[in-house]
Amino acid sequence: MRSIVQCTDAFELSASVTNHEPYGFNFQLISFIPSANRPEEHIKFQGQFSQIELISLRNLLDKAIKEVT
Repeated sequence: MRSIVQCTDAFELSASVTNHEPYGFNFQLISFIPSANRPEEHIKFQGQFSQIELISLRNLLDKAIKEVT
């Protein structure tokens, strides 16, 4: 599963989560600069997470969003 998180004419940031049974989930933050001389994707962050760890990350993001709104 992959989703664009932030996108402008000059920059794109996306997040990807893939299931790698039995090891958990591979989570990546990927950047892309379409205006570069040689545009290509770059993995800015990557890690293996359990389902519980991903739920904790989601809960953290939910709390941060609720504090702002």
